[in-house]
Amino acid sequence: MTDQRILSENSHPKPRWYNTIDPITKLLMILDFSLLSFSTHRLLLEAGFISVTFLLLLLSKVSPTTLKALGFSLFLILTMLVIQGLFYSKNQVVLLTILGVNFYKEGIIYAATLGSRVLVIILSTGFFMVTTSISENAKYLEQTGLSYRTIYLLMSVCYILPEMMRNMHKIQMAQKVRGTNPQKTLMQKLKSILPVLIPLVIKTLDQSMERSISLQLRGFNNPKRRALATPYHYRLAPLAHISLTMIAILLIGWQIWSKINLFL
Repeated sequence: MTDQRILSENSHPKPRWYNTIDPITKLLMILDFSLLSFSTHRLLLEAGFISVTFLLLLLSKVSPTTLKALGFSLFLILTMLVIQGLFYSKNQVVLLTILGVNFYKEGIIYAATLGSRVLVIILSTGFFMVTTSISENAKYLEQTGLSYRTIYLLMSVCYILPEMMRNMHKIQMAQKVRGTNPQKTLMQKLKSILPVLIPLVIKTLDQSMERSISLQLRGFNNPKRRALATPYHYRLAPLAHISLTMIAILLIGWQIWSKINLFL
């Protein structure tokens, strides 16, 4: 086996099932799941949507970022359950009493419904993020006919936050190695972030400028440049786009019609 063949095999890993779904279809799936979740007030259906999106995430791959987002979301949902269970304006029926404090059924159901919608959005968005790279999005958008300048602006926005997190991690590791900031408490962590916040933003913007100049020197700004091919073969993309778009239109129309009926 030649070195060239080895390089080609390593650069094109074997695609998995989620690699055959194009980015636009995944974005439409997020929209449809979100609309379905907001179109119902039944907790059983919400649990079904959560189960489906969670299963999609498990069958793909789970990243630490997604786990952190889920943990933060569950903390917010727990806070909502406590606050709405105590102070919701339509509270009437006591559901349970803990240490003499009454939690009402109406507030718990209301908070659980809102929390379920948040989880559906987080899980479906997490599926998109862990299964679709930024470079894949850029190649796909360029093949659809979008101009390179527009694509670069969109991708630069996507790169800013991960680049800032990566630079911040390097700074914190350097501080720990030197022993300049132990960061044992939350206040110490905040104090370590504030002094480097402005240099961190400036460094990230400089990296974005260097990336832009590098791409221009390589001829990526040439209008006659041949678009890069996506590494995966997407299946039934047009049919999926039409079907998911029609579902979204029907759900939006149903919501509008329901609101109109309230005033009739």
